[in-house]
Amino acid sequence: MSIWYAIWDALPFEMLHWDFMKNALLALLLMAPLFGILSTMIVTGRMSFFSDALGHSAFTGIAIGIICGVAAPIWAAVGFSVVFALLFSFVRSRSNQAADTLIGVFSSSAVALGIFVATVGGGSFTRYNKYLIGDILSVTPGEIGMLALVLLAVVLLLFVSLNVHPGSEAVSAAARATSVSNRFMVIGV
Repeated sequence: MSIWYAIWDALPFEMLHWDFMKNALLALLLMAPLFGILSTMIVTGRMSFFSDALGHSAFTGIAIGIICGVAAPIWAAVGFSVVFALLFSFVRSRSNQAADTLIGVFSSSAVALGIFVATVGGGSFTRYNKYLIGDILSVTPGEIGMLALVLLAVVLLLFVSLNVHPGSEAVSAAARATSVSNRFMVIGV
């Protein structure tokens, strides 16, 4: 991080002389390609509504994490979102319903469960604001490191999934497209 700070300190941009602005810029530079890759997978898999449902499940995970006394409720949100995505994938593979129908059911269930858990004992939603709304200017170097690791993992998984077929010319285009679509789903989870 000190190299990153030194580069921006050498430039004549006054706004980048504060560490929180340098952290925010680096976080944005890491999130842009990450979201570009993941959004392509989501749109290709015709699951654009899934990201909304996943956000609702993250709210439920945060509420459960706070109720259980987890030190960093964000990890509870990540864990619950992964369970949510895997459960959705399982149900989708065994159902003849359209993906959007299943996503709607899962999304509304996640919201209902989240509201229930968040208001147990007369609780208020205000204690969840710092987790739900976020603030790019409060990104810490540790969170930037996690973003870098997630970006690296997604890029590596994408590279591996697209280069699995050594004799790709022998594989039909339809079979390869289906296979790639399924791998995009796994990477997205």
